Amino acid sequence: MSNLSESGIETLALDVTVPESILALKDEIVKRTGGKLDILYNNAGSMYEAPALEADPIQVRKMFDANVFGLFDVVATFTPLLIAATAPNAKSMPTIVNVASILARLPFPFASAYNATKAAVSAYSDTLRLELSPLGIRVVTLFMGEVSTKLRSADSINFGPESLYADVEAKVRERTEHSARVSITPDAFAKQVVPKVLGQNDVSYIWKGTNAFIVWLLNAVGPRKVFDSIMRGPVGFDDKSLVKQIYERGQRIVGL
Repeated sequence: MSNLSESGIETLALDVTVPESILALKDEIVKRTGGKLDILYNNAGSMYEAPALEADPIQVRKMFDANVFGLFDVVATFTPLLIAATAPNAKSMPTIVNVASILARLPFPFASAYNATKAAVSAYSDTLRLELSPLGIRVVTLFMGEVSTKLRSADSINFGPESLYADVEAKVRERTEHSARVSITPDAFAKQVVPKVLGQNDVSYIWKGTNAFIVWLLNAVGPRKVFDSIMRGPVGFDDKSLVKQIYERGQRIVGL
């Protein structure tokens, strides 16, 4: 966060998976603002990529703690401060922004658990939007496209030689490296998102980032399997020889 500090923005520590940390930050904000908060932007999270059948359950639960349950806890803790900030006939409403992902709508191979966390955020956020509207609070769901951050790293992808999908591990690494090269930068992404958050009270959904628009469009007008062919190619599932190797590995593992 040093780049924010260098820009004159004060940062405070928060671990969304630790209730004591959330409460400590709330107390600090209350001291500084008299118990009010204008914007809550839930962006904390992690990404774990692995085959669905082989994913480490401890890693998956840690990711759900950060991406889903931590978000739930932060919203529940800080929403009273947003309620306190409401005012009749105000030009702007206190706002909660929950960062989901285009992967909430895509069958992105080898990220099934991450996809599920973002789908959970999307569903929760959309329902929260209705529940908080009588209280004068706006809830925005941000469907984040690909952005060139350190959330993903090819070095963290390690299926192992015994994996059913060992033959496509290199392709999955290439997918991550390609994404880092072609995706929008965090600065450019922020410049697209901030005006949407601050500009209009009637904006409830934001689709920004590389490929966000096309995912929004195809999700709106296409069949549920419209993304399948796009998702298969980068991980080698359109290569008959690789698919045959995966099948044969599966047969060997079960002793056939």
